[in-house]
Amino acid sequence: MNRKFLFFIIILFSISLNSKAQCLRPDTTFETNVYYYSANLNWSQSNSSYNYKIRYKEINSGQWLYKNNIDSVLNNKTINNLLPQETYIWQIRNHCDSLNLNTSSWTPADSFVTSTNLCPSPNNLNTNNITYFSAQANWNILNNADRYRVHYRILNTNNWQNLNIIDGVNNNVLIPVLQQNTTYEWEIMAYHDSTLNMGSLWSISDTFTTQSFIPAPFNPVVNTALQNNQCNTASGLSVTIEQTQDQPDIGTSTITTDGGYFDIQSINSGDSVGYANLNSTNQNIETVLRAGLIVGPNYAIINSYDTSNSLIGFFAIENISSGVRVSTTSPNDGNNYTSGYTSEINFTNLFINPNINGDLNIVTELESEFNEQLTFSNTFFISCPSNINEGIIFNEIKKTININGIETEENSNQVIIYLYKDGRTEKKLIIE
Repeated sequence: MNRKFLFFIIILFSISLNSKAQCLRPDTTFETNVYYYSANLNWSQSNSSYNYKIRYKEINSGQWLYKNNIDSVLNNKTINNLLPQETYIWQIRNHCDSLNLNTSSWTPADSFVTSTNLCPSPNNLNTNNITYFSAQANWNILNNADRYRVHYRILNTNNWQNLNIIDGVNNNVLIPVLQQNTTYEWEIMAYHDSTLNMGSLWSISDTFTTQSFIPAPFNPVVNTALQNNQCNTASGLSVTIEQTQDQPDIGTSTITTDGGYFDIQSINSGDSVGYANLNSTNQNIETVLRAGLIVGPNYAIINSYDTSNSLIGFFAIENISSGVRVSTTSPNDGNNYTSGYTSEINFTNLFINPNINGDLNIVTELESEFNEQLTFSNTFFISCPSNINEGIIFNEIKKTININGIETEENSNQVIIYLYKDGRTEKKLIIE
């Protein structure tokens, strides 16, 4: 072997040994802020560090967990998702190059126990307002709690269900979507800081048994109202539906009149046409009604938007030969029964009263999700001033349109729709 080459190899080997010898391990390891589910690991910094690596485990476990690529400027690291009241050991080593080829040895193992007296658990658990499908969980407020977490399960089963995080000022929460005639248990824990590191142990559990479900008969209460009763004028039109708890849900609803019309041709997509409110035991929703898709002068989709401008539902309005029709289909929520509510829909000056003296009938047809059907009717007297010649106005044509809603002349061999000033519509096919 060439002596110069052998000398070069020896020099490289010497440099490599010297470089590795300079990768010193950290020292003075210790722990701070040890809680039930987290701990802060500390060490002294090494001047030659590129980054650090930590490994930790339960003392009797055979598998290490790792925290890699810890920045060299740091001298502490918080580890989370620990098991409470367990003994852990941990070590750290120094990586002195970017390729992780030059590393120090692991430090001697340090240990800590995940336990603290700074994070008490909530107490005085009790349950009330128990129905066949929900129950209210209650506890004593902890003055230093930032938030709470509740989980629940069927008694003697393994799978817990978690509710959303609960603000620390609250001392109760509704546990929903339960099975009837079933015993449940629930527990609560408190977080004593905003980062969720300082969590308490789960409390002692409380148990309760849901009631048996006894359905109520399908018996909604429906009321309709007109803002005014003067003929041939715009009027507010409202419909209110009430249902008590445990009645079958309404699947479809249809509201019709035997006169008048919706002035659809006067609105554009996005225009406000009224408002709606829904009040129940669990929520109060206020919405604005806006025109959506408009299909000619006789048909439109009305969208309902909540206060955050989120679309929460829609329904159809249309002018028919006898008057108007409003039709809705409610989405099935999976349980077929209501918890009770009052729903109110208001059209603001979109409905035009008939242009004749006489009764206006508003009929509401409801069908439950079990195909039960009910019909409600309200009658309003429409009054015209005495100086109006009703016979002439009754027969006066406002305009003629084709089936696409486009205004047109009377032509043969096509369907013509006559719009009368009293709100009636009439279809004719002229054949020559």
